[in-house]
Parts: sequence; C-alpha cells; structure tokens
Amino acid sequence: MKQKSSGLAPDMFIKQIENGSIPTVVCIVGEEPYYRDLVRRTLLDAIFTETPPDSRDITVFEEKTDMKKLDTLINTYPFFSGRTVILITDKDLLTPRAEAEGKKPKSVGRGKVKEKARETNLSKQEQFQKLLGDVPDFCTVILQAEKMDGRQKFTKFLQKETVYVDCSPVDSRYLPAWLARQAEQRGGHLDRGAVQRIQEYLTVVDNPPLQLLATEVEKLAVYAGERKTWTAADVDLLFSALPEIGAFALNNAITGKDTVLALQLLTEEQKKNTYLPLLAAKLLSHLRNILMVKEGERMGMSVARIAAESRKAPFLISMWQRDGARFTEARLRNAIQDLDRMVAEISLGGRQFDRLEEIIAVLCA
Repeated sequence: MKQKSSGLAPDMFIKQIENGSIPTVVCIVGEEPYYRDLVRRTLLDAIFTETPPDSRDITVFEEKTDMKKLDTLINTYPFFSGRTVILITDKDLLTPRAEAEGKKPKSVGRGKVKEKARETNLSKQEQFQKLLGDVPDFCTVILQAEKMDGRQKFTKFLQKETVYVDCSPVDSRYLPAWLARQAEQRGGHLDRGAVQRIQEYLTVVDNPPLQLLATEVEKLAVYAGERKTWTAADVDLLFSALPEIGAFALNNAITGKDTVLALQLLTEEQKKNTYLPLLAAKLLSHLRNILMVKEGERMGMSVARIAAESRKAPFLISMWQRDGARFTEARLRNAIQDLDRMVAEISLGGRQFDRLEEIIAVLCA
C-alpha cells in the first residue's frame, strides 16, 4: 500500500490521522523538535489506541541497521499485537554521504551468477528503498531525521511514495497564528499586546523555540485560572524560562540609550558566564535590523514594503523604526563593524566583556 505526499504540514497530517488513516510508511523530517515529537506521538497514539506508552511494542533502529532483521520484521505478521511498528533514526541509513549514491555494482560472471552479484552489491539504502516500496498493511515504518538531502534519489522516492511530513521551524511571521492555537487549546486567548510582547522577546532568535513556548503558554493557562484573556503583563511575569530574555533586555536598554542599565545588564550576563560571541551575535542581529529599516526609510520605502521585502511582521518594522530614530546610520554601521571585529578577535585571545562595554558606551552616547 503506497501513499503519495510531498512536504505534508504537521497539522494536515494530524487531521488525517484523527480521521482514521494509518499509513504504512511515514517520514518525519525537519529541525523543529516540537513538531517531530507531536507528529510521532499522535501517530503512535492512533496505532496503540488502548496501550499506555510504556507498554507499546516498538522496534527501534538507531544505528547499524541490520537489513535482514528489518526485512523479517516488516514482512512477518505479528500474531499477538496485530500490527508491527518500526522506528528508524539511523543517520547513516537515512542521510548517507552523497557520493555513495548511484554506485554501480561490479559485474561478475554470467547469467544467474551475474544477477545474483547485482543484488548482493545493492547499496544498503537501495535495499532499504526496495523494502519501503512494499510494506504490508499490518506494518507501519516511521523514519525520523532532522535533515535529508533533497537532491538524493532516496529522498525524492520518500517524498513521492510515502507520507512525508515536513517539520521545519515556524517562520516568525506565522507565530501569532501558532500562539493563538496554543492558547485556544488551553481555553484562553492571548490579546494583541501579549502576542507582540512574545514576538519582541524572540526578535533575537532566527526560529521561535516552539517546545519552550508551548510550555510557557501552559504556565499562562495555569496562572490565569478562570481569567481567559492573557496580557503582555502576564507574559512579562511568566516567560522567565525563555533563554533569550537577557539578550532581549540588553538590546532594549541599548536601543533606548540607557547606558547605565545596559552596562548593569551586561555585568549580569558576565556573572552568568554567558557565551559572549552568541550575545554579541544577537546584538548584531538587532542593530542590523534597525539599520535595514533606516536604509529603507532613506530610500522612501513604506513600513509595509519593508515588511514584505524583509519577510518580517509589520509591527517589528515599526518597532525598529522607533528604535532607529535615536541613531544615525553612521553610528549603527560603526557599532556593527566594531562588534564584528570584536567577535573575530576573541578567538585570537582578544578582549571580551570590557571591549563590549566600550562599544555599548559609544553607541549609547
């Protein structure tokens, strides 16, 4: 039984599962652990409807997968449970070196001997693909990986012939909708200010940490109790576990030109042994966003156009526009160059927190 899919969204896959459709081969691929775990958990709950997690019979192949054992498992009917479930996370099998693909077997002998040689010399991944192409209805094979090479024939086969669930990180533009669903699932509602505050916190990261955010929304629901509308004040009080709060507060102090507070916060980060290159990278990202907006303004671009071209939420562009009003383009460029140079010199034994203090003092002067 074959299912055709290419890049199915996690939400769509979950709806299919809830409608009673259990596939034979599912590929859970992407760098977002929240979605990978959710998809796998939903699928297993649908298969083992009345069996608690600690009693489920799942065969896991993490490394050095034995193809003969895998073949036997896939094609042997499970008399006791009625369904075979196999989870494969073997990186060498799912994402082998690109150069290994397409390797031709050596020709030996004639007739049947030659044909036997071909089968024997099939690459491990080719054998695997052959097995996945004919999985019986009583078996579900789950493949899970952070990344797969879309150029390889094997990946293209999976995208075409199996249920391929794309668990890529959520683009920050779609975070409000994701947060709204999380709040709704817990019987609450995040008002506009609360959503914007969370987005502000996350401007210093490339991809929102969904697992952590889900935990924080759960805390909000418990804290608010019967109150079903959650505000920015609630977010400020409870989102303390977000790892980016320190960098967010420091960025706010710098762009607000509060030199004393900025240096106090920097001292706190030094006491916490914060990895300075990472802290500097977050400040660099913030300053570059502000500079981008200032350059767009100088070119006569509207907030809406800057948002569209940068693929950022319009309210973030407005926030960076507000912050940029306190700085000249020249001062921002100088700070960015100084930070770049500082990070490069750290690996060579250069100055660290004391140098960042100087950069912040000049920027805020």
